[in-house]
Amino acid sequence: MRLAPRLAALTLLLPLLAAAAPATNPLAPVREAEGVSEYRLPNGLQVLLIPDASKPTVTVNVTYRVGSRHEGSGETGMAHLLEHMVFKTSRQHSNIGTELSKRGMQFNGTTSADRTNYYETFPADQAQLSWALAMEADRMTGAKVLKSDLDTEMTVVRNEMEAGENNALGILVQRTHAAAYQWHAYGRSTIGARADVENVDIPRLQAFYKRYYQPDNATLTVAGAFDARRTLAEIGQRFGAIPKPARTLSPTYTVEPVQEGERLVTLRRISAQQGVIASYHIPALASPDYAAFEVAVTALSDTPNGRLHKRAVEPGMAAQAFGWAGRSAEPGLLNLGLVLKSDNDVDRAQQLLVDTVEGLVKEPITAEELQRAQTQWAKNFDELMANPQQLCVELSEAIAAGDWRLLFQLRNRVEAATVDGVNATLRQWLLSSNRTLGRLYATAQPERTPLALPVAAADALKDYKPKAAVAAGETFDTSPTNIDRRTQRFQLANGLRVALLPKRSRGETVELALNLHYGTLDTLRGRRTEADVIGETLMLGTGQHSRAQISDLLDRLKTRVSANSEPTGSAVLSLSSHRPQLGEALALLAELLREPSFPADEVAQYARQKIAGAEEALQQPQAVASHALRQALAATYPADDPRHVGSIDDDIAALKALTPQQLLAFHREFWSTAHGELALVGDFDPAEVKPLLERLFGSWTVPQPYARVPRPLPAVQGLRMSTTLKDKANAMVSGRLLLPIDDDHADYPALRIATHVLGASGFDSRLLTRLRQKEGISYGAGAGLSASSFEPNAQLGMGAIFAPEARARVEAALNDELARLVRDGLTQAELDTAKRAMKAASDTWRSDDAAVASAIAGQLERGRQFKWNAELDARGEALTLAQVNAAIKRWIDPAKANWSWAGDFDKAAAAAK
Repeated sequence: MRLAPRLAALTLLLPLLAAAAPATNPLAPVREAEGVSEYRLPNGLQVLLIPDASKPTVTVNVTYRVGSRHEGSGETGMAHLLEHMVFKTSRQHSNIGTELSKRGMQFNGTTSADRTNYYETFPADQAQLSWALAMEADRMTGAKVLKSDLDTEMTVVRNEMEAGENNALGILVQRTHAAAYQWHAYGRSTIGARADVENVDIPRLQAFYKRYYQPDNATLTVAGAFDARRTLAEIGQRFGAIPKPARTLSPTYTVEPVQEGERLVTLRRISAQQGVIASYHIPALASPDYAAFEVAVTALSDTPNGRLHKRAVEPGMAAQAFGWAGRSAEPGLLNLGLVLKSDNDVDRAQQLLVDTVEGLVKEPITAEELQRAQTQWAKNFDELMANPQQLCVELSEAIAAGDWRLLFQLRNRVEAATVDGVNATLRQWLLSSNRTLGRLYATAQPERTPLALPVAAADALKDYKPKAAVAAGETFDTSPTNIDRRTQRFQLANGLRVALLPKRSRGETVELALNLHYGTLDTLRGRRTEADVIGETLMLGTGQHSRAQISDLLDRLKTRVSANSEPTGSAVLSLSSHRPQLGEALALLAELLREPSFPADEVAQYARQKIAGAEEALQQPQAVASHALRQALAATYPADDPRHVGSIDDDIAALKALTPQQLLAFHREFWSTAHGELALVGDFDPAEVKPLLERLFGSWTVPQPYARVPRPLPAVQGLRMSTTLKDKANAMVSGRLLLPIDDDHADYPALRIATHVLGASGFDSRLLTRLRQKEGISYGAGAGLSASSFEPNAQLGMGAIFAPEARARVEAALNDELARLVRDGLTQAELDTAKRAMKAASDTWRSDDAAVASAIAGQLERGRQFKWNAELDARGEALTLAQVNAAIKRWIDPAKANWSWAGDFDKAAAAAK
């Protein structure tokens, strides 16, 4: 994703010339559809503008039509490697990743088989937008792709490879795809062959960059709150100054031959999970037949209504069903599979999978299954169109497949699909001879699918009819003062505290956050498991609806509901819906809360899935390291205390013993809305919502009293723990420094800034700069600070992933950076940068209605408003360097930090010998 330098003398002047040039007349759009306007610069750059003033953020996304499909022999992983390199040095920037972090921007880069894309999201600000456009224009042809940068990044990429190696199911998918293709590049992993990546030739990498990172091979997308005319003119100045390259790109032309027999891949590894997957060759995204496979994925792998879920998961033969169809530029794969527990029968599950998928020939898709798929598609598409950032990124996939309008065309084709048409397509492709599990059988009459050929986007779009653009919301001021002014607060008859923030939002979306509190320290003793899972199990069924019916109803209402609870007597619920469906959605939420039935078969299925996840966690360094530390910090609590943290094996045993009767009894005793907070943010009428909330929730109480379970600071210092996990290519360290302060403490703002600089600021944090940028021994490292609002209990958490053989270097680096933080403190430049970045982050998250709803609900419990958040930010802004460094010396003692390590350290030690 980084570009090689070209025409050095001239290009050094281009940004200056562009910045000084007078504004030009905006280009005329090439085409417009559904709120998206397309333009084309003379140098070939495609530009998509998606103005949306309803959310005060902007996303800039650049999609390059190059991925692992374009790599030649010996070049595997090159596209992904460039993704890392273009965050390094360019003509105008010494470290782009660090500069993005310092500006507080949310950013990322991703690579697939067909494309590479980069995006950054930030609060709407012309100066920030101008910087982002200038930066993307610079690295489009100005990345230096230096050997020195590659040397430091190489271990990071290798670390990323090793992290992927820990995921046995992910490797199973990778190996299955490799077996499914004989010639096409889709059979190669995007991350590349280790030997190719480790031995990459810099001139060859630079040539690859120079060939593909050019304006005629890229699409620039800008979405959010921006001045379209001004932005288009600036794009013309900055990007238009890049010359159109003289070279031409040859299209890829490999066509995978028709598969002539089953193929089989067997992977044997240490893992708590097992799995089976069946992959079938299918046409490309642009094909009129492709929509049938999206329908098939829902009909077969949906939870809880899919056939695989009903036939494999519900009876306990599998823990989970999954599936997806490759939305690719060239003929791809339909993938369907089952995740299995370690004691499930793989052969039996494999046969059921094959019989179910290929049984569609005799047991075709029904009208009900088609309708369910169409309803889910409509809901998901509405959510996508209401989210400019996600839409911006999602368009990259369609761009890579040939044309951004293919995304809308696919929606139309799913909507227009018929039962007969879907089944006719599936009968052609879901044949045993087209399957990769994979055995080869000699047969006189082989079954063969049609030959899949690429489809030109222009041909696919000849019947495409754009729909009306999603209605935009109001231009909403997200300042704390305005949020507090617009928010209405009151109580229901039973004491539930409510806050309403009505605002016109894009797509008429509404977000609800509901926090519930229940029980006391004494009444919750011995009820840890019920209290922990009560939230998640609400969705398993009610007196009126089964789990499958609830799922269908949520899809019809275009609504999402989630619920989680904790052993200490608190639950967090969220609901995302739309204004027309809000009344029915709230009624369904009330039904889920008040009338759960906890069906025995669903509870058993839920327990099996949780057990499967827990068993897998026993093999994962990240989970083991963090859980061991949590367990040690809670070691003083007896086993019946809700604050106790048992072993993962203890959790598995408790789940095995869980019964519906326990959940029903717990619900009757503890669950109600009498103690809690509800916040609603988005497009709704308060006059309609208030009486509805009173009717649904205002009369619900339970006899059990409520008193918050105290969470005092653990008296634990200087722990050093290590767990050895066999055959894991990646390791994890998790650390906690315990501080006796709350979030109102005078030093809390200073410690927030210190934590930001230490490990919470992304690429320019000290930990990531040291471990990744300088030493190249960790793919991810960071720190975070959490503080209670109720008692002096704050925790500075730290962590890093790394190769086991690098443990000593990682430990030395962590100790050194903590010691340096205390000894030297921050610099003035670090303090200034942290203040700017933290302010930008604060401004950004307030544009997220779901985040605002969650924050308001939390404020209601604490008797606060956004004014408190603004004052906290102001306290941090007013701090001097001396004050911050004094707070660091007062509170940060590296010797008191608690550390937990997990990984295959025995293997690393043996290798060192």
